[in-house]
Amino acid sequence: MDNGIDYTEYINKQDLNKLVIETYPNGQEKSIIFYDKEDNKQTSVKEIHFFEDGTIQVEGTLKNKKRHGIWTFYHKNGKVWSKGEFDMGKSVGVFNIYDEKGQIKIKSYYENNNKIKEDYFINGEFYKSVDLPQKK
Repeated sequence: MDNGIDYTEYINKQDLNKLVIETYPNGQEKSIIFYDKEDNKQTSVKEIHFFEDGTIQVEGTLKNKKRHGIWTFYHKNGKVWSKGEFDMGKSVGVFNIYDEKGQIKIKSYYENNNKIKEDYFINGEFYKSVDLPQKK
């Protein structure tokens, strides 16, 4: 959040320009960015990567060329693989990892870009929690 505004939601509502960065040999888009023009310069604000079949592999917003806001990663079947928030390139808050059926497997907690704790799940049911050693 930036000044009480959900940055990802804000970016998704903007009228942005699209630029294809890379394509697969079959012509399918592999990586694209969306940018806003400010003072005659292009500012990247959203990035999307695709699997070769055209389904989304990862998407998220950028600020000053760094991951900022919600980023979502997908399995090839289209289900969410992982979802979490970044603040100027640093992992913050909770990141969830899901299996290909959409059931939660791991919940990771971040503080100052350090993973501090993980909760593990079996078949979507809580199994155990592990506090992680902190970097000095």
